[in-house]
Amino acid sequence: MVRSRRTIGLDLELAEELKSIARSRGMSLVGYLRRLLEEVVEIERAGYFAPDALREKRVELVLSRLGFVYVPLDLLREQSASPEDAEAYGERLGTTLRELGVSCGELVERISLSNGIGVLKEDSVILVPSSGPREVLRRFLAGLARGASLGVSTVGELVVVRIPRYGLPPGTLRAPA
Repeated sequence: MVRSRRTIGLDLELAEELKSIARSRGMSLVGYLRRLLEEVVEIERAGYFAPDALREKRVELVLSRLGFVYVPLDLLREQSASPEDAEAYGERLGTTLRELGVSCGELVERISLSNGIGVLKEDSVILVPSSGPREVLRRFLAGLARGASLGVSTVGELVVVRIPRYGLPPGTLRAPA
Protein backbone atom coordinates (compact mmCIF):
# COMPACT_ATOMS: atom_id res chain seq x y z
CA MET A 1 0.00 0.00 0.00
CA VAL A 2 1.38 3.37 -1.03
CA ARG A 3 0.85 6.08 1.54
CA SER A 4 0.30 9.61 0.45
CA ARG A 5 2.10 12.10 2.65
CA ARG A 6 1.69 15.67 3.76
CA THR A 7 4.44 17.94 5.01
CA ILE A 8 3.98 19.56 8.41
CA GLY A 9 6.16 22.51 9.37
CA LEU A 10 7.94 22.51 12.73
CA ASP A 11 10.44 24.93 14.21
CA LEU A 12 13.92 23.44 13.84
CA GLU A 13 14.55 23.45 17.61
CA LEU A 14 11.31 21.56 18.30
CA ALA A 15 11.99 19.09 15.48
CA GLU A 16 15.48 18.37 16.85
CA GLU A 17 14.15 17.83 20.37
CA LEU A 18 11.44 15.48 19.06
CA LYS A 19 14.07 13.61 17.03
CA SER A 20 16.18 13.17 20.17
CA ILE A 21 13.16 11.93 22.15
CA ALA A 22 12.24 9.47 19.38
CA ARG A 23 15.81 8.18 19.23
CA SER A 24 15.85 7.64 23.02
CA ARG A 25 12.74 5.48 22.57
CA GLY A 26 14.39 3.47 19.81
CA MET A 27 12.15 5.01 17.15
CA SER A 28 12.53 7.18 14.10
CA LEU A 29 11.11 10.68 14.20
CA VAL A 30 8.47 9.68 11.63
CA GLY A 31 7.50 6.57 13.61
CA TYR A 32 7.30 8.53 16.85
CA LEU A 33 5.18 11.30 15.31
CA ARG A 34 2.91 8.76 13.59
CA ARG A 35 2.32 6.99 16.93
CA LEU A 36 1.75 10.31 18.71
CA LEU A 37 -0.72 11.54 16.09
CA GLU A 38 -2.58 8.21 16.04
CA GLU A 39 -3.09 8.56 19.80
CA VAL A 40 -4.22 12.17 19.34
CA VAL A 41 -6.83 11.03 16.82
CA GLU A 42 -8.04 8.24 19.15
CA ILE A 43 -8.47 10.54 22.13
CA GLU A 44 -10.21 13.15 19.99
CA ARG A 45 -12.57 10.45 18.63
CA ALA A 46 -13.40 9.64 22.25
CA GLY A 47 -14.55 13.25 22.63
CA TYR A 48 -11.59 14.53 24.60
CA PHE A 49 -9.36 17.49 23.67
CA ALA A 50 -5.88 15.97 23.25
CA PRO A 51 -3.87 18.98 24.56
CA ASP A 52 -5.95 18.85 27.76
CA ALA A 53 -5.20 15.14 28.11
CA LEU A 54 -1.45 15.78 27.87
CA ARG A 55 -1.64 18.66 30.34
CA GLU A 56 -3.60 16.47 32.78
CA LYS A 57 -1.02 13.72 32.40
CA ARG A 58 1.73 16.20 33.25
CA VAL A 59 -0.17 17.19 36.42
CA GLU A 60 -0.68 13.50 37.22
CA LEU A 61 3.08 12.90 36.96
CA VAL A 62 3.77 15.74 39.40
CA LEU A 63 1.14 14.43 41.82
CA SER A 64 2.54 10.90 41.59
CA ARG A 65 5.93 12.23 42.66
CA LEU A 66 4.17 13.70 45.69
CA GLY A 67 2.69 10.32 46.62
CA PHE A 68 -0.74 10.53 44.96
CA VAL A 69 -2.02 7.29 43.47
CA TYR A 70 -5.12 5.87 41.88
CA VAL A 71 -7.08 3.89 44.43
CA PRO A 72 -10.61 2.62 43.75
CA LEU A 73 -13.15 4.30 46.01
CA ASP A 74 -14.57 0.90 46.92
CA LEU A 75 -11.25 -0.02 48.57
CA LEU A 76 -11.27 3.24 50.53
CA ARG A 77 -14.89 2.80 51.61
CA GLU A 78 -14.26 -0.73 52.84
CA GLN A 79 -11.93 0.01 55.74
CA SER A 80 -11.83 -3.70 56.49
CA ALA A 81 -11.39 -4.91 52.90
CA SER A 82 -9.48 -8.17 52.98
CA PRO A 83 -6.58 -8.78 50.60
CA GLU A 84 -8.64 -11.55 48.98
CA ASP A 85 -11.59 -9.20 48.37
CA ALA A 86 -9.23 -6.55 46.97
CA GLU A 87 -7.69 -9.10 44.59
CA ALA A 88 -11.10 -10.26 43.36
CA TYR A 89 -12.17 -6.63 42.85
CA GLY A 90 -8.94 -5.92 40.94
CA GLU A 91 -9.48 -8.93 38.70
CA ARG A 92 -13.02 -7.81 37.81
CA LEU A 93 -11.79 -4.28 37.10
CA GLY A 94 -8.83 -5.55 35.04
CA THR A 95 -11.15 -7.70 32.94
CA THR A 96 -13.47 -4.75 32.34
CA LEU A 97 -10.61 -2.41 31.41
CA ARG A 98 -9.12 -5.01 29.03
CA GLU A 99 -12.52 -5.42 27.33
CA LEU A 100 -12.66 -1.63 26.95
CA GLY A 101 -9.22 -1.65 25.32
CA VAL A 102 -7.42 0.04 28.25
CA SER A 103 -3.86 -1.07 28.98
CA CYS A 104 -3.25 -1.56 32.70
CA GLY A 105 0.50 -2.11 32.67
CA GLU A 106 1.49 1.46 33.38
CA LEU A 107 -1.15 1.71 36.10
CA VAL A 108 0.20 -1.38 37.89
CA GLU A 109 3.76 -0.10 37.52
CA ARG A 110 3.07 3.43 38.73
CA ILE A 111 0.92 2.50 41.73
CA SER A 112 3.23 -0.28 42.90
CA LEU A 113 6.42 1.79 42.61
CA SER A 114 5.00 4.92 44.22
CA ASN A 115 3.75 2.88 47.20
CA GLY A 116 6.93 0.91 47.76
CA ILE A 117 5.32 -2.44 46.93
CA GLY A 118 6.89 -2.95 43.50
CA VAL A 119 10.37 -3.38 42.08
CA LEU A 120 11.22 -3.01 38.38
CA LYS A 121 13.14 -5.85 36.76
CA GLU A 122 13.55 -5.71 32.99
CA ASP A 123 10.06 -5.98 31.52
CA SER A 124 8.34 -6.88 34.80
CA VAL A 125 7.21 -5.39 38.07
CA ILE A 126 7.71 -7.59 41.10
CA LEU A 127 5.06 -7.00 43.75
CA VAL A 128 6.63 -7.66 47.16
CA PRO A 129 4.80 -8.82 50.29
CA SER A 130 3.55 -5.97 52.45
CA SER A 131 1.24 -5.49 55.39
CA GLY A 132 -1.91 -3.54 56.19
CA PRO A 133 -3.28 -1.23 53.51
CA ARG A 134 -0.24 -1.79 51.27
CA GLU A 135 -0.93 -5.54 51.18
CA VAL A 136 -4.56 -4.81 50.23
CA LEU A 137 -3.27 -2.53 47.44
CA ARG A 138 -0.68 -5.11 46.34
CA ARG A 139 -3.33 -7.80 46.06
CA PHE A 140 -5.64 -5.41 44.21
CA LEU A 141 -2.85 -4.77 41.69
CA ALA A 142 -2.17 -8.50 41.30
CA GLY A 143 -5.86 -9.05 40.55
CA LEU A 144 -5.94 -6.09 38.17
CA ALA A 145 -2.97 -7.52 36.27
CA ARG A 146 -4.57 -10.98 36.07
CA GLY A 147 -7.87 -9.56 34.86
CA ALA A 148 -6.05 -7.44 32.27
CA SER A 149 -4.16 -10.54 31.03
CA LEU A 150 -0.75 -8.98 31.66
CA GLY A 151 1.00 -12.24 32.44
CA VAL A 152 1.18 -12.86 36.16
CA SER A 153 3.24 -15.50 37.94
CA THR A 154 3.88 -16.19 41.59
CA VAL A 155 7.27 -17.08 43.06
CA GLY A 156 6.78 -17.79 46.74
CA GLU A 157 5.22 -14.62 48.14
CA LEU A 158 6.33 -12.51 45.17
CA VAL A 159 3.95 -11.66 42.34
CA VAL A 160 5.66 -11.02 39.02
CA VAL A 161 3.69 -8.92 36.51
CA ARG A 162 4.93 -8.68 32.93
CA ILE A 163 4.57 -5.09 31.71
CA PRO A 164 4.42 -4.51 27.94
CA ARG A 165 6.86 -1.78 26.85
CA TYR A 166 5.57 0.40 24.06
CA GLY A 167 7.98 2.62 22.17
CA LEU A 168 11.05 1.31 24.00
CA PRO A 169 13.68 -1.08 22.71
CA PRO A 170 13.46 -4.58 24.29
CA GLY A 171 15.24 -4.75 27.63
CA THR A 172 15.05 -0.98 28.19
CA LEU A 173 13.78 0.11 31.58
CA ARG A 174 11.68 3.19 32.05
CA ALA A 175 12.72 5.58 34.78
CA PRO A 176 10.53 5.02 37.87
CA ALA A 177 7.68 7.49 38.25
